[in-house]
Amino acid sequence: MPACKTPAPDLSPFVVVVQLDAAGRIGRTWRKGNSPLSICVQKTLQGRQLPAPPQTPFLTSFELSFK
Repeated sequence: MPACKTPAPDLSPFVVVVQLDAAGRIGRTWRKGNSPLSICVQKTLQGRQLPAPPQTPFLTSFELSFK
């Protein structure tokens, strides 16, 4: 996600949860963490296409930490 790159990013851990529709498109998103990076990642994921899930509604999460 090059758009989220900054010279001195806040690398606090965060989680973004996404809900996929039957076609795999990301609809709703939730975020735990308020760093600029977490907000950018959430915005970047919104509306993206992933592989179709086995069932709907389907929730998955992206948990990032930089240790």
